[in-house]
Amino acid sequence: MSKPIFLSKIAKKQLDSLPDDTKNRIKNALYTLIDAQKSRKIDTKKLKGIKGREDLFRLRIGNYRIVYFEDVKSIKIIQIFHRGKEYKWL
Repeated sequence: MSKPIFLSKIAKKQLDSLPDDTKNRIKNALYTLIDAQKSRKIDTKKLKGIKGREDLFRLRIGNYRIVYFEDVKSIKIIQIFHRGKEYKWL
């Protein structure tokens, strides 16, 4: 069963600022993330060391990272950023 994907305001702004080819690669990866069987083929990882928050995951797409969490009904994208930026904002 597929879940809808929601982007935060920050993630939407970050996605819009990317070049078109990178934007398309990220969108394709997000569509793949929706399908549970195909999602095993993409590089996702649970983030460690996050206390007092929901379980956050990282999706790697080339040099870009997407931080998201899943609830029962949807997938919510928190941030999209270049790998050079650190995770200190968490």
